[in-house]
Amino acid sequence: MDREVPGFVGNRLQEALWREALHMVANGEATPQQIDASIVEGPGLRWAFHGPMLTFHLAGGPGGMAHMLDHFGPSLLSPWTRLNAPELTPELRDAVVSGCEEEAGERTITDLVRERDAQLIAVLRATGRLS
Repeated sequence: MDREVPGFVGNRLQEALWREALHMVANGEATPQQIDASIVEGPGLRWAFHGPMLTFHLAGGPGGMAHMLDHFGPSLLSPWTRLNAPELTPELRDAVVSGCEEEAGERTITDLVRERDAQLIAVLRATGRLS
């Protein structure tokens, strides 16, 4: 870090994604399961070895991030507006909790932690960051 900022960078980025996910559940646009699947099957695969900045740098093709921003930047102004967190109503809370419990199925938190840790180790090994 070049200077001190509130919170950890990764946590702040994760919170922004989570806030958008809460909006999507609150607006009936996606279920918790659909949101998780979209990340696991989409950017999560790339984020194991490229962060969001390098991912969009590659999305710009041979022109890299400069082309990405020059070509798509003007049309992306609307999605870049900052959203406030949705009100955590009892209905939104229940929808998020039940969706996560449904996705977990019979797996306990301990089971999920064990699966997550094994998958993280596999990704680290596959990317050469762990032998």
